[in-house]
Amino acid sequence: MPEFILVLAMLSTESSYASEIERPATVVVDTAQFWFGSSGAWRVRTYAIDHDIHTYRVGGSGATPSFQPENAEAHINKHYSDVLAKLVVLRFQDPTNKAEVAQVLASQGLGGTLEVASAGFAFYNPDRGDYKTKSEPK
Repeated sequence: MPEFILVLAMLSTESSYASEIERPATVVVDTAQFWFGSSGAWRVRTYAIDHDIHTYRVGGSGATPSFQPENAEAHINKHYSDVLAKLVVLRFQDPTNKAEVAQVLASQGLGGTLEVASAGFAFYNPDRGDYKTKSEPK
């Protein structure tokens, strides 16, 4: 059975992409994530203030995509080191299995949930809020 991997960066900020606001997190944190699943690799960025989410495929598709989890960790360390609060790599056999997801998240002290999108990726939702794309990346 294939393994699904989520490289998750919990940031020390809460921000709004649309309003160009970034400040120290008070309740919910921003995240930078990379999902590696059967539909390839995806980059996911969440913005806590307005529950905005930006997603896109990276590295092409196929059995051996060019973008791998170690690339994701390097990318996060390079671009978010100044606001990185926690970096974890989560592994799932079945990301739709609620019991498995709860166990994997709890093992890292994470209280949110994993949401599986119809587009073929999953992302960590830190506060179980309603995340939707609300702004267009520049």
